Amino acid sequence: MTGRVRAAAAAVVLLLASCSGGPTPRATAEGYLGALAHLDFGAASSYVADDGRSNFEFLRKLYEGLGPDERKKFQVSQWSVDQITANGNSATVDFTFDQVKKGELSLTRVAGVWKVDHRKTF
Repeated sequence: MTGRVRAAAAAVVLLLASCSGGPTPRATAEGYLGALAHLDFGAASSYVADDGRSNFEFLRKLYEGLGPDERKKFQVSQWSVDQITANGNSATVDFTFDQVKKGELSLTRVAGVWKVDHRKTF
């Protein structure tokens, strides 16, 4: 293989990788849920679509206004993604936290990247 052919092949691989849509719905949900489990709202914010950002910020401020005893009620010790249903540029993620409570996230693909859609999630 000549240098030009290798360079062209590498360019095709990079192009295909960039068109893959970025992280999967599972990776987005796991990143978001993991950040929230650690009460890292800064990290969780990176997974939120801009259209739902005001809803996310409202919840963050609400949590920050709670006293220490009230905050403990929202601490999640374990969570798992149970099922993902994707349809085009939207996805629904069913999850369980603290082994008995169920939750659902709505995801949307924005510019090829999966984000949590807080307009639909909460």
